Amino acid sequence: MTSAVQLDSHPDPALPNVLIVTLAGELDYTNTEHLHHQALALLEEGHRHLLLDVGGLTFCDSTGIRIFLALRALIIGRGGIIALSDLTPHLRRIFAMTGLAQHFTLQPTRADALALLRTSSPSS
Repeated sequence: MTSAVQLDSHPDPALPNVLIVTLAGELDYTNTEHLHHQALALLEEGHRHLLLDVGGLTFCDSTGIRIFLALRALIIGRGGIIALSDLTPHLRRIFAMTGLAQHFTLQPTRADALALLRTSSPSS
């Protein structure tokens, strides 16, 4: 792969328990462990919910999906919500074909995901 995945985190002052992470580039076996460690370090700051904006991903292989599942398990274990937004057609197809769409909160845009998190957990 030519373009490593980039992680950019954005805390939302209106939703202090939500960590917003924007992913861009190529998510594959060469960088998923690094991404996983970065995400875990950010989540140690006490965030209960996670929003992954994946619209900038140009590639994602099965190891990327595995990281999404690991983060899901962590967030669900905290009683939180993990939302993915801005899925590319390729990722939407993968999530639909594998049945993973039923296990994640998928939203068309970041704004939709944030609105859902506001209404789903207003006091958390």
